[in-house]
Amino acid sequence: MKLKHVDELSGGRKRFRRRYPKAVARALGDSVFQVAMKAREGAELFTEHAKLLTEYEKIVDKARRKAAEDGQLSPFEHWREAVKEAEELVAGVSGVNSEDEARQVVGDDLKRRGADPVLYRAVMSPEAEEPPITMLDAKEMYRTERMAGAHGRNQKNRLERVCKRIESSLGSLDKLVLVDLKREHARKLRDDMLAAKKKDGSPLSSSSVRRELDMIRAIVSIAITEHDLHGKAHNPFDGLEVAKANAAPDTEWDKRDPLPRDVILAMRNRMRDKLRSPALGLMDLSRFCAAPSARLSHLSFESDGAFPTQC
Repeated sequence: MKLKHVDELSGGRKRFRRRYPKAVARALGDSVFQVAMKAREGAELFTEHAKLLTEYEKIVDKARRKAAEDGQLSPFEHWREAVKEAEELVAGVSGVNSEDEARQVVGDDLKRRGADPVLYRAVMSPEAEEPPITMLDAKEMYRTERMAGAHGRNQKNRLERVCKRIESSLGSLDKLVLVDLKREHARKLRDDMLAAKKKDGSPLSSSSVRRELDMIRAIVSIAITEHDLHGKAHNPFDGLEVAKANAAPDTEWDKRDPLPRDVILAMRNRMRDKLRSPALGLMDLSRFCAAPSARLSHLSFESDGAFPTQC
């Protein structure tokens, strides 16, 4: 009989290996639960396998609850993963006459162990209504669809910074239901951002607020599309004006345009030919080019003073 989640190692040894659900893996910082098994055959192998299954379920249950409590796991994502796990548990029950009986067996076991109540509900009521899509789901959808190929931490840090602004103004992301977002939420967030202070105590410029609102608008928009919410939810950030009488003026820094691609390429060629340490210079330029708003003053390198004529 082949045991699930057990594979063969060299020398006849066995290994228990089972992937964590995506959200649990994100919370744990590890994608797989794997243990080299002591037993190799017979009743001892079955007993150890059962213990490892129980240990895996306890780890997943604890991580999932903590992630939900800490706001790392949205109610919708929690429910979807619980339904998937519930189907696996029900399918693994043998010696019963019907699916309902299998669900009852699994449900009784979960209740006895004090397991995740969301998982228990997914086992006993798989057709129950799904939780609504929240801004936390929107954030994760944006991260998956728009930032999957992003390198470096600039964009990821920017996403976290923007989401912290949303939470400080409107509340926890997992409580902000997309279909309930109104224009008043968008105006309040905009006004709070315009009143926010930078580390040096100066207010955010209107152009900085505009850039961050553009990201928020994109976050909501992609969630509406990917979760099929057209007609149920609208994007309250569409067409939202940023300019206000008390807004901080744009600085000369804010007004600088990012360098065009042809200028950056010309800089790369000139640096390769002229720098005393070309490898270090090109490494800095690579990081510089990865920034979403690359500007000349971001660079610091040693050169002969010559720049491409386009600059």
